Amino acid sequence: MLPDALVLGAGLIWLGLLFGAALYGDRRPQAFTRFWPAIYALSLAVHCTSWTFYGTVTQASRSGWWLPPTFAGSIVLYIFGSGLLERLVVIARTHNSTSLADLIATRLGRNSLLAALITAVAVLGIVPYISLQLKAVAMSYGMLVSSRTFATPAWQDSALYVALLMALFAMLFGTRRASVTEHNRGLVLAMAFESLFKLGAMLALGAMVLFGLHVPDVPVHVQPPDGASGFPALVLLGALAMFILPHQFHAGVVECRDPLHVRTARWMFPLYMLLIALPILPLARAGDALLGSAGVSSDLYVLALPLSQGQGGLALLGFLGGLSAATSMVIVATLALSLMIGNHWIAPLRVRAGWGRSSSDLRGEVLIQRRVVILAVVLLAWVYSRALIASDALADIGAISFSALSAIAPAVIVAIYRPQLGARAVGAGLIAGTAIWVYALLLPLLLNPHLVWLHDGPFGIVWLAPDHLAGLGEWSRLSRAVILSLLANIAVLLLVAASRFAHPPASAKLGGVGFGELRALATRFLAEQRVCVLFHATDAHALAPETLIAEVEHELAAVIGASSARLLLTVARRERSTELETVAVIVGEASRDLRFNQRVLEAALENMSQGISVVDRDLNVVAWNQPYAKLFDYPPDVLRVGVPVAELVRHNAIRGLVGASGVDIEVDKRIAHMRAGTPYVAERTFPFDRVVEIRGNPMPGGGFVATFTDVTAFRRTEAELKHAAETLEQRVIARTVELSAAKGEAERANQAKTRFLAAISHDLAQPLNAAHLFTHALAQQLVHAQYRDAVNNIDGALNSAEDLLTGLLDISRLDAGGMAPKRQPFCVDEWLAHLAAEFRVLAREKNLELHYVRCGAWIESDPQLLRRILQNFLANAVRYTERGRIVLGCRRIGETLSIEVWDTGPGIAEANRDLIFEEFRRLDPGGQGLGLGLAIAERIARLLDHRLILRSYPGRGTMFAIRASRVVAQIVAPAIAVDEPTHAAYCSVLVVDNDPAVLKAMQALLSGWNCEVLSARNCEEAERLTQNLLPDLLLLDYHLDDGITGLQLRDRLICAQQPCIIITADHGEEVRLAVAAADCHLLYKPLKPLALKSLMARLLAASLVQVL
Repeated sequence: MLPDALVLGAGLIWLGLLFGAALYGDRRPQAFTRFWPAIYALSLAVHCTSWTFYGTVTQASRSGWWLPPTFAGSIVLYIFGSGLLERLVVIARTHNSTSLADLIATRLGRNSLLAALITAVAVLGIVPYISLQLKAVAMSYGMLVSSRTFATPAWQDSALYVALLMALFAMLFGTRRASVTEHNRGLVLAMAFESLFKLGAMLALGAMVLFGLHVPDVPVHVQPPDGASGFPALVLLGALAMFILPHQFHAGVVECRDPLHVRTARWMFPLYMLLIALPILPLARAGDALLGSAGVSSDLYVLALPLSQGQGGLALLGFLGGLSAATSMVIVATLALSLMIGNHWIAPLRVRAGWGRSSSDLRGEVLIQRRVVILAVVLLAWVYSRALIASDALADIGAISFSALSAIAPAVIVAIYRPQLGARAVGAGLIAGTAIWVYALLLPLLLNPHLVWLHDGPFGIVWLAPDHLAGLGEWSRLSRAVILSLLANIAVLLLVAASRFAHPPASAKLGGVGFGELRALATRFLAEQRVCVLFHATDAHALAPETLIAEVEHELAAVIGASSARLLLTVARRERSTELETVAVIVGEASRDLRFNQRVLEAALENMSQGISVVDRDLNVVAWNQPYAKLFDYPPDVLRVGVPVAELVRHNAIRGLVGASGVDIEVDKRIAHMRAGTPYVAERTFPFDRVVEIRGNPMPGGGFVATFTDVTAFRRTEAELKHAAETLEQRVIARTVELSAAKGEAERANQAKTRFLAAISHDLAQPLNAAHLFTHALAQQLVHAQYRDAVNNIDGALNSAEDLLTGLLDISRLDAGGMAPKRQPFCVDEWLAHLAAEFRVLAREKNLELHYVRCGAWIESDPQLLRRILQNFLANAVRYTERGRIVLGCRRIGETLSIEVWDTGPGIAEANRDLIFEEFRRLDPGGQGLGLGLAIAERIARLLDHRLILRSYPGRGTMFAIRASRVVAQIVAPAIAVDEPTHAAYCSVLVVDNDPAVLKAMQALLSGWNCEVLSARNCEEAERLTQNLLPDLLLLDYHLDDGITGLQLRDRLICAQQPCIIITADHGEEVRLAVAAADCHLLYKPLKPLALKSLMARLLAASLVQVL
């Protein structure tokens, strides 16, 4: 570790050197003039902040990227998009733009509201980034002196004093002149100087790793990026950062003295970025190998590695490099923000409060205003770093800041290439894009991550959740926020631009400005020598010429911004000398100056994809663009300003480009059209089968304008569409036949599957039924507890097999549509009370409490199918709850009733909430159950058109609910209570089944119930047995041999009037309806002995009542 005095002294000395470099450049403006292109290119390295020293090493350690993705984007833009940057410089110099907001507002009609909105987005994005620079300085200082900087009181925080020094530096060299366009040569020189220093520091650290350390070979564990990372998004943000970051725009555009300097930066800046990135991956690998096991943060490898090797001087050099990078960024960023806030926030408010009413010089107030803003911004960033320094949201705050500022990118592009779209469209797009960014990225970082709607989406719509927005849940959070915000920004921008709202109504034409009034206005904000150059001795009461007004507005734009300058002159046009003192208060807009319109026209002509030529009233060519010249391939001496259009037509006719008639005929025909001012549209085929559409239209006052559009691709597409339309009907018929065949095949396969499952369920149910009956009969005869336990285990295994068969058959019937619900209105109270009583016994066996909250509501549904769903919910609650209680109750929600089952079980993790509704899916592989219950419940809910709801809180419990439609309560006659016997009295029973094992098991079971059993395997045996003895009850299998059914057998017996129970494994709807029509009772195999016993007792009791 290093002494405090040494670190502080070195930092102050370095900041003093920067101060000296800036002072030298400011006092000797002609120094280094020869090398200024290189100095300008080096000053662009203000982009390499302290994150280059610390954050990129962590990024390389986690991802293995040798080149930071934001660096890659910046390099790509400068190599392939330097023309965009040159264009920005030219536009900014033309309009005296002082900031990014000023340039955009100027190009879009000097709209002050748009400038204020862009300033707000810039503050939102850049203040957290400044706070990170302060945090980086404090962290690195703490590493060198072994102190916990952020645990100290605020007044002992080293970052506070560093921030104040940075603010002082920005005030001294960024606010020396009111006119921003007077370049800060000292500031640019200081930035270039510190760029060389931090490059040297980084390369020295890389040299230490490569030549001074022995790095052991350790396996590299590259973790996939998460959180706000995402390589493609970061590359895009790196490219956009070159013109959307306020400090980068100030360094690269506002401080650029000559657009040609961008060409030097085109190769020099990418080279600088590559050089400073070279040591990053070696530092990360060495740190992981030597310090990773010691728990050292990868952010501090740059300092920890030399310290671990006893090279304190090299560690101090790395600290000074990070301090230098942070200082340059903070200084330029606060300067840029002070210009934007002062010109577009504070100035309008002060104007409305009467600022400028006095005749004094206001330049000093402008400078003080900027200095106060610089101090406020720096202190705000420091407070931000103190308040949120422990938040995980700051881990990738650099990329998050970039993404916030990306919303400005469409506005910049529109301002450069399509300013006619209007300020309202750009502002609407900016608001929409920023709102999407806040929702998709900022809110998940700031709010409680356990909020339900953050994961499940508002109103339960998952694709509206921030982390699943638009169905892009697999994307990284940063990529999703950037792409969706940009798409929303552009979409809203285009929609508003195409609407009537895009452009405000034209304002009334304003009057002129008096010469004396204009001079008084200029004197308040401009230097005296500049005022003298602009104004010459003339009549103070005369109107100032428009050219002079445009020059004054141009100069004022460099002091208070273009939009504010336009406001002042607009008011001056409305009110003459008596109202001049209120000029700085009124807001308005005016038309663009002539030079601006000329440049817009030139840019529009050169950027059009169509060829265009303009002919004056004398039929001489006066204007054209490059596509027109390339289309006709004119020699240089043919196409020139003032050439008669007849010569060009003749030249083209000789080459066969204008028609098949003679040359003179073609020339005379076209000249006659132009003289008559007749519009025309024609198509010509040029060499290489190029089809060109030619449109000619007369101009007001004489002359002609013609456009030439290459429509080759359109005509080819048109021909292909015609051919496709001709064959469309045949293809539709063919596809329809194929679809019908495929649908029929799928339906036949599904029916075959259903028949197969039904058949196999019937065949398997027979032996299981027999085994179950034998087990029950055996249990009645055993008295020893150990034998009864074994029989109970066998009975439980048979029940599991029966449940599996029943579940498989139910799923098959539900998937095949073979289960039709019988909807009816009914009261849920008694219906749920039976369910609660049934499962309360099972709950008590596990020492659980089951509470039923009574409810008198009526619903419309199928009570049997709905009972299946709730039985499954209650069974799962009893099965998986170890302690606590279970609650069954209802909740009225609008026109529906939510029937809910709550438990205090272990809960279900979010990742498993969809899996549990799959067949044979159990979360506890060793537990009970077959994994079919919830799958069946989900299918039944769909069949009933009921909504199934799951909410679970891991470690606390789970709630399953089903929602059904409520109906009006109905009047039901009270049921007459009849004591239902629980035991079958002595009786004679005829049992018919074609399976000998089932027949023998039934005989054993019924004999144990003190019944006289007549058993038969077919019709003949049954008829013979009933000749001598009339049975009290009939138990008949449905499917007998030779295609005979139990119902047909009953009709043939002399005892057909006796109570009859049909027993079958066939769950088909036809069987159920047939049994009901015959007034018989139906039980399904595998047979439940207790259910059979209860039904027999009830039928025998009813039969006895009829006899009596």
